[in-house]
Amino acid sequence: MKTIFDIPGELLEDEIFSRVPMTSLRSVRSTCRKWNTLCKNRIFFGKETAAKKQFMMMDSRICLMNFDPCKDINLVDPSIKQVSLLDQIEISKVFQCNGLLLCVLKDCSRLLVWNPYLAQTRWIEPRISFQSSDRFALGHDNNNLNHKILRISDEHHPITSKHVLGFELYDFSSGSWKVLDVTPHWEIWSHLRGVSLKGNAYFPESFGPLLPLPFQSEHGGVFTSLSCVREDQLAVLYQHWEAQETVEISVTDKIGPNVVSWTKFLKLVTSFCVHPFSGSFFIDVEMKIAVVFVLERAKACRYQTAHVIGQDGYFKSVRIREAPDLGNTFHPHERYCAPLVCSSYLPSLVNCKSSSQPF
Repeated sequence: MKTIFDIPGELLEDEIFSRVPMTSLRSVRSTCRKWNTLCKNRIFFGKETAAKKQFMMMDSRICLMNFDPCKDINLVDPSIKQVSLLDQIEISKVFQCNGLLLCVLKDCSRLLVWNPYLAQTRWIEPRISFQSSDRFALGHDNNNLNHKILRISDEHHPITSKHVLGFELYDFSSGSWKVLDVTPHWEIWSHLRGVSLKGNAYFPESFGPLLPLPFQSEHGGVFTSLSCVREDQLAVLYQHWEAQETVEISVTDKIGPNVVSWTKFLKLVTSFCVHPFSGSFFIDVEMKIAVVFVLERAKACRYQTAHVIGQDGYFKSVRIREAPDLGNTFHPHERYCAPLVCSSYLPSLVNCKSSSQPF
């Protein structure tokens, strides 16, 4: 006997979900995994383009990118438009979790949390002044009702003057920062970027064990970059220092606070290097491709470039635009604006608003 769960997805989207009020979508999404996915596809982009758009940072601005390799992989061409709502602020870093974007302002004055679907914003003031070297992460608690921001800062011990890390946690429900008393045995460099996956799995208030990556680095450094795949997988791209022409990407089979396992997704010999300061990527599991964004050097210029790599040696480069020369530092990753993509964005009904005015 057929049940309501046997209704074809196309009929659900066109005839049922399209008539459901936005305020009732949370109940519909909680029915089953299939309905949850179909609802999220329709909420923001519509069923035809749900998985083809990404948010990214270019030239210190938040942009919406339409990058659709599904039509014809040989005709890939990104369409990028700046988000007008945020065009009066400059961004230095951006993170996403559960449909929310955390934007770090270039002047280090404040943080901005933005829900693109609900058009809601929330300004977050520092407990003590933010610094350009601060690291941030965005996550949520187990029931997905309360989001939190982790800040890791460089500090000096008041007695020994040695370099130490400071940890603070911002709670959305209380609207306040709390200092964490933790002393991990590891350090995160300020130029490295992380990702949020499943919110609670990587956001405890005491840090769990380090999880192994799918490569060894005993004989030299490794360039790495992380990306999310939908809402339940993590991908890592890596190039060994001694074999920078080879790009490898692995995806998690299983991942949790204390366990991880990996499977190989792609391996390709290329002509480009993914620098950890200025490289980001996302993958399309169905098409079995990866889109890697880098700063490409051409004579005296740097170009914001997207490299599309796939199976059987497929490779194509698309130059997006020339990267602006900021001219204020010797290091290329700071002198030029690198493109930074927020992988696996999906719309959210999470309320992040703290006041009636967006700015």
